[in-house]
Amino acid sequence: MRFIGSKTLLLDQIKYVVDEKAPNAKSFCDIFSGTAAVARYFKQWYQVYSNDLLYFSYVLQRATVENDSVPEFARLEEETGIQDPIDYFNGREKKELEELPKERRFFQNTYAPAGGRMYLNDDNALRIDFARCTVEDWKKAELLNEDEYYYLTACIVEGIPFVSNTSGTYGAFHKKWERRSYKRYELFRLAVPHNGKQNQCFNENGTELLKRIQGDVLYIDPPYNARQYLSNYHVLETAARYDYPEVKGVTGQRPVEGQKSDFCMKHRAVPAFEELLENARFQHIILSYSTDGLMSLEEIESAMKKYGKPETFHIYEIPYRRYKSRKVKETERLKELLFYIEKQVPPCT
Repeated sequence: MRFIGSKTLLLDQIKYVVDEKAPNAKSFCDIFSGTAAVARYFKQWYQVYSNDLLYFSYVLQRATVENDSVPEFARLEEETGIQDPIDYFNGREKKELEELPKERRFFQNTYAPAGGRMYLNDDNALRIDFARCTVEDWKKAELLNEDEYYYLTACIVEGIPFVSNTSGTYGAFHKKWERRSYKRYELFRLAVPHNGKQNQCFNENGTELLKRIQGDVLYIDPPYNARQYLSNYHVLETAARYDYPEVKGVTGQRPVEGQKSDFCMKHRAVPAFEELLENARFQHIILSYSTDGLMSLEEIESAMKKYGKPETFHIYEIPYRRYKSRKVKETERLKELLFYIEKQVPPCT
């Protein structure tokens, strides 16, 4: 999935830092999980905690991190004869989709031309509506358990970016149809890594969550600029919740619902970071951040040394792309940075 600040290309570098600084670690916490790519990757070796304030992120985590295998859908098969619900949804013909009552077609009525917007074409929006409504109906009829429900919902959400008429985020849609928007929407079959451990996922404020959990490695990948994530991924949030929100404006934004991040505000980012560090009961703390972020390197270093052992502080620089803007000269290279510090914490109980 295309996602602002995705760390998919940095997984090996993050693992290098963990191996170097925390070779005996048994648990790993991804406190700002996003697409859950980091949490899934580290699930190979550790008991994983993951968290995000966005519900669609939680759905992805719940499906692939807390789930430890792909669900079997035994009750669904027993009652309906459907052996593979993903194949079932992807194989539906348009005439079958049209049986869905118009008042239940939130995506078609809101995000497609039928609703005056162009995030998706009408057929693909209806496919999403059909799948999402059917999953809700199955859950209500107790044909799905929690693991199965979250897995199917995540597969629905994960398939949307492949046919979206956007540049990657959902702050706006293109006024002309892009090539990908002509593709037929399909649920994306997600792999579920297995580790046999008690992995846990959360959908809450990370600072508050850290008061209740503890472990070995805490990985922090907060927003680093002023772009609020909910406004950029509101379509995916609605696909996950499917709560028929009252949307506003040309772009059909859903209510913010207290999901604004302090890390996206210049005057709040540093205090929010310090509070996060203060609450953290993890021995090894790793922060991902960019050189064009709202917090300066000096502010980050000061905060980490305030709550960790100053002598253990270390910065790893990872040049990853050339960047042009009014703030950065053409000849300069933007860097992704990994910051490490050890913190004195009580033993895990």
